[in-house]
Amino acid sequence: MAKSKSEILNDFQDFMGRHGGNYKEWYVGSAADPKAQLFNVHKFKKGDKGLFRQAVSEIQAAEIAEFFTNLGAKGNDGVTRDADFVYAYKRSSHTKP
Repeated sequence: MAKSKSEILNDFQDFMGRHGGNYKEWYVGSAADPKAQLFNVHKFKKGDKGLFRQAVSEIQAAEIAEFFTNLGAKGNDGVTRDADFVYAYKRSSHTKP
């Protein structure tokens, strides 16, 4: 179920704060299928720190990703067609940006 922009921003900020709040250690992006993006593209593994939320639209998802990249996170902040999910993960030596 889609969440509002402010709800997603709060969820991500709370999560990042609990797991190391330095935004430069995180990757934030948008995707149509966040699980596939995390595990297949970024090589996310069980036990890594990450989350995803469904936004109201692909534009809103891109705006949320852009918010975090402007704070120093790595990521994609452009609008991707049908990518209404926002995801974030804490980068590690085995993850791919």
